[in-house]
Amino acid sequence: MSMIRKSALPVLLAVITACSSESHSVLPRISVVDDMHIAVHGRGSADAVVSVDGVLAIAGQNVTVTAPQQESLKRYYAGVIALHGDAIATGAEGMRTAGKALGSVVSGLVNGKTDQIGSKVQAQAEKVAAAAMAVCRDLSVVQTEQNLLAGQVDAFRPYAVIDAHVVADCKRSG
Repeated sequence: MSMIRKSALPVLLAVITACSSESHSVLPRISVVDDMHIAVHGRGSADAVVSVDGVLAIAGQNVTVTAPQQESLKRYYAGVIALHGDAIATGAEGMRTAGKALGSVVSGLVNGKTDQIGSKVQAQAEKVAAAAMAVCRDLSVVQTEQNLLAGQVDAFRPYAVIDAHVVADCKRSG
């Protein structure tokens, strides 16, 4: 059962992401707008939008960036998209695990084989933990790129919304 508790933070993030019908939120401050754009909701700032081709717009105005900065924006965008996809996959795996765990409990109780419940649930929890580690890796990649951008593009600084402790907590929990 400790595996279930250990993977709780990334799984919770993923389940919330996968179950949200109103937005495609990866984190509370980063959203996938459509197939070509992500939005970053800065601290006390207008939203920034990053496109698949590395264009940064803040409050609807394009920000001038160098070619290397544009490449960094492309990597940031790609990282957010990967994080979004892996979070949804982790959430889906978590939902499957919950269903199978419930089935194992009911089956074990009905058949009098309660000693098998733990091993079945543990096997499913390991799948969730593996999926959650992908979310943590993605989160780390996005945070690294975000920090690089914040150091190079002044206008991007308010959009450095992933703190180091979030990545560390994810890795510790995952």
